[in-house]
Amino acid sequence: MSKQILKLSLVAAAMAMATGQAHSAAFQLAEQNATGLGRAYAGEGAIGDNASVLGRNPAAMTLFDRPALSAGAIYINPDVDVEGKPTPAQAGGAALAGTPTSSHDIADDAVVPFFYYVQPVNEQWAVGFGAFTNYGLSTSYQDNHYAGPVAGSTSLKTLNLNPNIAFKANQHLSLGAGFNAVYADAELIRHAGLASLQVNGQTAGTPFATSLAPTSEFVRLKGDDWGYGWNIGLLLEADEHNRWALTYRSKVDLTLEGEYSSALPQLPGNQALAGLPVGTSGVSKPGSLDLSLPAIAEVSGFHQVQPDWALHYGIMWTEWSTFEELRALDNQGGTLFNKPEGFENSWRMSMGATHQLNDQLTLRGGLAYDKSPVPENARSISIPDVDRVWYTVGATYALNESLSMDASFAFLDGKTVNVQESGFEFESGGDAYLFGMQMNYAF
Repeated sequence: MSKQILKLSLVAAAMAMATGQAHSAAFQLAEQNATGLGRAYAGEGAIGDNASVLGRNPAAMTLFDRPALSAGAIYINPDVDVEGKPTPAQAGGAALAGTPTSSHDIADDAVVPFFYYVQPVNEQWAVGFGAFTNYGLSTSYQDNHYAGPVAGSTSLKTLNLNPNIAFKANQHLSLGAGFNAVYADAELIRHAGLASLQVNGQTAGTPFATSLAPTSEFVRLKGDDWGYGWNIGLLLEADEHNRWALTYRSKVDLTLEGEYSSALPQLPGNQALAGLPVGTSGVSKPGSLDLSLPAIAEVSGFHQVQPDWALHYGIMWTEWSTFEELRALDNQGGTLFNKPEGFENSWRMSMGATHQLNDQLTLRGGLAYDKSPVPENARSISIPDVDRVWYTVGATYALNESLSMDASFAFLDGKTVNVQESGFEFESGGDAYLFGMQMNYAF
């Protein structure tokens, strides 16, 4: 790899930390490139129209006969609202005085960048490198929201550095494998909200009194870690017009180590309080949180049905059942904070088409259905996940034989659902708009 390419890869790695609200299932991000966005990421592992294919299938690097580079970013503009539904007991007293019950646009805008480079070695071997992300999340509520213990702010940023190698076994079969070094940085903040009244008034069996405002921090947990995993891919070519891909990316286990604090008093028995975390009187102490980024498997296909038309499809499975809880521990292994999650495995199905309008302009479109992994009884407003349908369009313009530019747009139509969490009731839902730009260069 040249010094110039190495510098570009390091810049992309630094940029990739700017991840945001997830728009695949739960906190998964599908936005690894802008070309695929235009076809709803249908057939991603089997098409290989530029270097970004290695983000889904390393085996597809054998489709390249010269070095290739792809880099770009996707801007995500979510519009997610959460409307509180106070219970009669809450609405009838002073509990809601001065505390908002509804939040609008709780999912933060984000720019998700990516970088890929493919280097053919000979007719059988190829190597490549990608810097991108598969997971990210950012939601924010008002500090004085009445449901502070379940609202607050939640942020997860990840960066995946992914070197790969591919081998073409014969004219029909290629194999690929890669190593994943994943850096994750997370922060979780929760506020007292209505719980401040219970603590101040010694209600619900609370064995102490203290002065807490609704904006007092019940929980602040921040930590980061590196985790490691692997990915493999297979590319089956019936002929130059029909290809199928099978890929798998392993789960990555992380122990996010950092600091924990809570405005609750540091008194014996705090940890036994129902629904309350361990108090530290606002003093930070070492804390950690175990987090598994789920495994992903995908089957995809590509078919050139006419010289100027191609069809693609894909089915992705994500092992969300590994995401069971958010549990923070102190350095003696004691529980500081615990929130059950109970996710289920989920599926994403997509289909799309590409039309070669002329030598310079390629048009594409796609449709996808993304199934939420969150069962009804486990819905949370910190990860306001719902089933969604993707409607996407995109185009590639070739400036010359080596350089092309991609632009794409997607509208994500999300359902509206009811959420019951820790005695609070909400109605949550919203849509999202995605805009992607990408540069491709073949050396």
